[in-house]
Amino acid sequence: MLEALWWSLFTIFGIWGQALVPGVDFFAPGLALSLRWQRSWLTQLLAVNWVAIQEGSGGLAFGYGVLWYSVLFTLLNTGRWFLDPASLQFQVIVGAALGLAHFLLLYLMAVLEMRAFPVGRVALEGLLQALSYPVMWYLAENLFPERLKHDEERP
Repeated sequence: MLEALWWSLFTIFGIWGQALVPGVDFFAPGLALSLRWQRSWLTQLLAVNWVAIQEGSGGLAFGYGVLWYSVLFTLLNTGRWFLDPASLQFQVIVGAALGLAHFLLLYLMAVLEMRAFPVGRVALEGLLQALSYPVMWYLAENLFPERLKHDEERP
């Protein structure tokens, strides 16, 4: 019950945050938390829901959200081999990579859709993503209930 309440509130606040700051993914820190502390089926369920929200609320053709969460998932899983996922250093690196990924993925989507690419705005969004991700992760990590933390090695 606590799990459902936590992730429902996290999703609601994520939607609210994305409405306030367009271009910044407020769900990304949740994926990092879920990969670290939750069972894999729950992480997959959350990712599918968040991709559906991203795809449904975005103005781009289908695919950006899938690519975005694929990049995030790859960064988080690959980075675990080199750094402790609980370290702020790791999360700052992930944030910087997400800022760059935001710029590159939006450029890719704009080219594929033959749309104008507002470089300045997208660069600012990437910078905001890079700076806000570690802060959001830190807050979520410290607010995450201890009772929901499962062993990291458990499938």
